[in-house]
Amino acid sequence: MLDNLLPLLKDQVGSDLMTKLGLDAGKADGALNAAASSVQEVVGGQGIDMGTILNLFSNETNGSGANALLGQLGQNYLGKLTGQVGLDAGMANSVKDMVIPAITALLSDKIGGNAGALQGLLGNLGGASGLGDMAKGMLGKMFK
Repeated sequence: MLDNLLPLLKDQVGSDLMTKLGLDAGKADGALNAAASSVQEVVGGQGIDMGTILNLFSNETNGSGANALLGQLGQNYLGKLTGQVGLDAGMANSVKDMVIPAITALLSDKIGGNAGALQGLLGNLGGASGLGDMAKGMLGKMFK
């Protein structure tokens, strides 16, 4: 699912990164790839409550756990923007402020608080084992 969202994210904010923030095409692509990588690392990490992820990627008001997860996502992304993409801290913050809301909105539209859609995302992030299997097990218990 995440691979399918990257082109949508590029369509939504790619040109804005270049026209509004002045990034060249390579830096804009790097910033968007870093966003996808950050989501994969943070949301695909161990020990995150499924309800927290569902809350973050829904149209509901974020609870404290979802806000904390969003903060982790932002910090991870900033690190990638400065370390991997090579942006200075000020530009990295501007990019983060543009991209993180866009990617959470896209994921919210796709997941919408739906445990099955979240399972699809987590399955892709966790591969054949790990978080994907844990999510399947937890979701299976929820729907018995």
